[in-house]
Amino acid sequence: MSNAVATIEKPTKLDAFRALVLPQDRKQELFNSLPTHVKPERFERNLVNALMTNPDLMQLDPRLVFREVSKAAALGLYLDPHLAEAYLIAGWNGKARRTEPQLRVGYRGLIKLARQSGEINMIYAHEVHENDLFECDLGDHKNLKHRPDVFGERGEIVGFYAVVKYKNGETDFETLTVKQAQEIRDRSDGWKAYAAGRIKSTPWATDEVEMSKKTVIRKLNKRLPQSPELSEAIQIEDAAEHSDMRGAAPTPLTPPTPPEPTPTMEDQQADEAIEPDGEVFDVEAFITELDERLATADSAEVIEEIWSEFDVESTLTDDETALDRALNLKDDWLARLDQDDGGLDDAANY
Repeated sequence: MSNAVATIEKPTKLDAFRALVLPQDRKQELFNSLPTHVKPERFERNLVNALMTNPDLMQLDPRLVFREVSKAAALGLYLDPHLAEAYLIAGWNGKARRTEPQLRVGYRGLIKLARQSGEINMIYAHEVHENDLFECDLGDHKNLKHRPDVFGERGEIVGFYAVVKYKNGETDFETLTVKQAQEIRDRSDGWKAYAAGRIKSTPWATDEVEMSKKTVIRKLNKRLPQSPELSEAIQIEDAAEHSDMRGAAPTPLTPPTPPEPTPTMEDQQADEAIEPDGEVFDVEAFITELDERLATADSAEVIEEIWSEFDVESTLTDDETALDRALNLKDDWLARLDQDDGGLDDAANY
């Protein structure tokens, strides 16, 4: 009789999370939605690369990750950050009070989707340095010339441009100065939150040149033939630039690391369970912020709107004490409004 013990290889955290994002039924559903030019195996491999590049994504709800991955699949864009077609970021959703994944479309993704109209032969974007030769003619004979000294000292970046050449031989272009790009950046909700120190990162901080190229492509896009996919990508970007993904996240606490038990075959899968959200919720910060917002309300309707915005019942459903405190706060502010209204009525009747 053999005494050999069968050894089962324990799946990695990455493999376990991928299985949660793409279980077999969802995986087939996702693959069926891919355009014919996108290979399912490559798409999944690029998703794995995205998770490896940004491991914070593996602390999020896998269902929300699947939602954003599905958007990229429908557009036919790969999620590998090195391709710059599309990528996933993790951001704090101030309205939902949680960290969520968010799909962003890169400038190469916009170019790829523009080409799918069938009318474009070539489209690209470049940055211009202060020592480059750059000439731009407008009027009835538009012309653009850019001659960089690729082996010399080119100096600082001063602007960007995008060019499209159609299959019928016509060309068009758009330009953007650094100042114009920064003005557009400054209007972004994500940049405002980053500048105020409410979020740790934003694409405008980590990839300003790529974001500027995407901006000039979007300016040119207004005159490009529109495909449904390109229109959808622009809508995704517009929503991302002006969304609820900008509130200040509560400071997470770091719990002590428990000793790791010896795994058995029965708890093999349980050991690799991924929690949807690894952050520890700060109840006191939530109650304080709720109280401050309720103090600004000038009517019962506004109080109800704030209550709904904070989604108090769902957020505090597992903490009855905190929920009672929140309900008492709400009742107190409603009572104060009633007193103020009564005082005004008495003054009017006097």
